[in-house]
Amino acid sequence: EIDLPEGTTIGAVVRGEKVLIAHDHVVIEPDDHVILFLIDKRRTRDVEKLFQVGFTFF
Repeated sequence: EIDLPEGTTIGAVVRGEKVLIAHDHVVIEPDDHVILFLIDKRRTRDVEKLFQVGFTFF
Protein backbone atom coordinates (compact mmCIF):
# COMPACT_ATOMS: atom_id res chain seq x y z
CA GLU A 1 0.00 0.00 0.00
CA ILE A 2 3.04 2.28 0.02
CA ASP A 3 3.01 4.69 -2.91
CA LEU A 4 6.64 4.28 -3.95
CA PRO A 5 8.22 6.53 -6.57
CA GLU A 6 8.39 5.12 -10.08
CA GLY A 7 11.22 2.65 -10.50
CA THR A 8 11.37 1.74 -6.79
CA THR A 9 10.77 -1.79 -5.52
CA ILE A 10 10.84 -3.28 -2.03
CA GLY A 11 13.18 -6.26 -2.19
CA ALA A 12 13.11 -7.52 1.38
CA VAL A 13 12.34 -6.65 4.98
CA VAL A 14 14.84 -7.45 7.74
CA ARG A 15 13.06 -8.15 11.02
CA GLY A 16 15.45 -9.04 13.82
CA GLU A 17 17.35 -12.12 12.64
CA LYS A 18 14.89 -12.88 9.81
CA VAL A 19 14.92 -11.69 6.21
CA LEU A 20 11.47 -11.62 4.64
CA ILE A 21 11.24 -11.53 0.86
CA ALA A 22 8.79 -8.79 -0.04
CA HIS A 23 5.36 -9.79 -1.31
CA ASP A 24 1.83 -8.40 -1.08
CA HIS A 25 1.18 -9.73 2.44
CA VAL A 26 4.30 -8.44 4.22
CA VAL A 27 3.51 -5.61 6.65
CA ILE A 28 6.33 -3.26 7.65
CA GLU A 29 6.58 -3.05 11.44
CA PRO A 30 8.47 -0.71 13.78
CA ASP A 31 12.22 -1.49 13.90
CA ASP A 32 12.11 -3.28 10.53
CA HIS A 33 14.81 -2.49 8.00
CA VAL A 34 13.52 -2.20 4.44
CA ILE A 35 15.74 -3.05 1.48
CA LEU A 36 14.76 -1.06 -1.58
CA PHE A 37 15.90 -1.19 -5.18
CA LEU A 38 15.92 2.05 -7.15
CA ILE A 39 16.42 2.28 -10.88
CA ASP A 40 17.19 6.01 -10.66
CA LYS A 41 19.30 7.17 -7.72
CA ARG A 42 17.80 10.65 -8.11
CA ARG A 43 14.66 9.21 -6.48
CA THR A 44 16.54 8.48 -3.23
CA ARG A 45 15.32 11.66 -1.52
CA ASP A 46 11.70 10.90 -2.49
CA VAL A 47 11.98 7.45 -0.89
CA GLU A 48 13.63 8.85 2.25
CA LYS A 49 10.71 11.26 2.71
CA LEU A 50 8.26 8.33 2.75
CA PHE A 51 9.99 6.79 5.76
CA GLN A 52 10.63 9.96 7.80
CA VAL A 53 8.77 10.53 11.04
CA GLY A 54 6.98 13.86 11.18
CA PHE A 55 6.59 16.16 14.18
CA THR A 56 3.02 15.00 14.70
CA PHE A 57 4.27 11.43 15.30
CA PHE A 58 5.38 12.34 18.83
